[in-house]
Amino acid sequence: MIEMSLLEESKETDNKVRWDADIDGTRFSLYIPKWRVPEPWPRVIQVSIHPDADTSPTRLSRVEAHRDPTLRLQPIVTYLRRFKEHTKTIRYRPELDREKDEWEIGEPYVPIEMTFGGAERLTLTVNWLK
Repeated sequence: MIEMSLLEESKETDNKVRWDADIDGTRFSLYIPKWRVPEPWPRVIQVSIHPDADTSPTRLSRVEAHRDPTLRLQPIVTYLRRFKEHTKTIRYRPELDREKDEWEIGEPYVPIEMTFGGAERLTLTVNWLK
């Protein structure tokens, strides 16, 4: 498990918030849609990555999150499928049967050291810290 930090307000886009961590000299950034982030935005989050799919993924929708903002406090659990390999990272894509604007996270570029030998499938969990 690693802790990722929201360092500056510039770490956001129009629709997403970004947390960063340094993993052996490689930046690991995780973008999460604003509709899925509890308010106020946590400055630090805990992220764990596992090579197996032993936990059921979350299925919070944008509509549910707006209807009941307390649901955003639930951890995010999502399966990732290997998409494209780069020099120091592997890009993974959420493995969901939903439209891209309903994904609970973006497409992370995971440092190779965290991919369990370039696993085809990973489980990523985000826990919110206060």
